[in-house]
Amino acid sequence: MNLSRSWTLGGILVALVPAGIAATVADIKAGMDKAAAQFRQMSANVKRTTHTAVLNENSEESGVVYMGRDASGAVQGLVELTNSDHERKFYSFEKRTLQIYTPQINTIQVFDLGQHGEQLDQFLSIGFGTSGKELARGYDVDVVVDNNVPNTTRIKLAPKVADVKQYLTRIDLWITDGNYPIQEKLWEPSGDWILVNYSNVRINPALDPSVFTLHPAPGAKTEYPQK
Repeated sequence: MNLSRSWTLGGILVALVPAGIAATVADIKAGMDKAAAQFRQMSANVKRTTHTAVLNENSEESGVVYMGRDASGAVQGLVELTNSDHERKFYSFEKRTLQIYTPQINTIQVFDLGQHGEQLDQFLSIGFGTSGKELARGYDVDVVVDNNVPNTTRIKLAPKVADVKQYLTRIDLWITDGNYPIQEKLWEPSGDWILVNYSNVRINPALDPSVFTLHPAPGAKTEYPQK
């Protein structure tokens, strides 16, 4: 299963340093350490554009994302995405289990991602609860000069771990002066890429625990594709 396409959520980004400042890697790591200590949960609207290189085609989905950490510190979240054909999918992840619910066929697919361990938690929560020290263990971090997205600081993450390199060659993040991400781009070895845009980002809002849970229609079928 391609983790970078599970939703990317990779929500998935970094609260760092204010734009307009010549940020260094040390600034970035320090900002992430501070943000990680304060982070509990988040919500945002999301738009995902997926580029398929061999066809030179883009597909778009939009929706909402909720993400946080449970009492044990593990990442949990739910994403709802709707494509241009008005087809919806829900992605729920908790305790390193991913569930994908497709209402059109009333089916839930369950994936055990436990083998990826700490790397999975970091991938799902880059910037939302991941400290600079944790990120530096898995990625080389560089600041990139980029004036195309106003009032942001752009950073490049190059994965160090072989398992991650199977799925991603690079992640670019754009951080606002409000200390939250508004855009990320994930590059895959095939030349495909995924661009994720966030809006109406709320950090540490009061969220009902039910937003992290799937609510399938009665009679939903459950499948385990890994078995």
